[in-house]
Amino acid sequence: MHRCTKPLLAAFATACLATACSTTPAPAPAPDPAPPAPASFEHTLSGDALFAFGKASVANLSDAGRAELDALAARVLATPGIDMVHVIGHSDRIGRDAANVELSRKRAAAVRDHLVAAGVPEDKVTAVGRGSVEPVATCEGERGQALIDCLAPNRRVEVRVVAP
Repeated sequence: MHRCTKPLLAAFATACLATACSTTPAPAPAPDPAPPAPASFEHTLSGDALFAFGKASVANLSDAGRAELDALAARVLATPGIDMVHVIGHSDRIGRDAANVELSRKRAAAVRDHLVAAGVPEDKVTAVGRGSVEPVATCEGERGQALIDCLAPNRRVEVRVVAP
């Protein structure tokens, strides 16, 4: 090997070793961002808190009932990119089936109308009544006022907000 080459090779080897030893490892990749919380939600309104027994008008709401409806409307309006708002009315089993379906439909329509009046786009809101076909309480053996009280959870309006 030529005498000039040795110092050049030594210098090159030293530079390579110095570079290899002084490099820091690549930083770890940033963690994936947390997925956004789902915007869709469900909310159940107590029929007894909003409506008199057997009635469907929200005209005489209690302060608590009005506050709950207003808070729901604000939450719906704050939901980004609403696809649809489904309002589903339910009744208890007391009375005729046809009357219960009609009462549950009217209650759902009253909640829908309140949401629309609060600013939720009318074309995004549906309202249906299901009567007593989806009970959450059965109350076997109860009679009179005890039965009415026991079946209270069935008298409800569910609001399902669908958003991306």
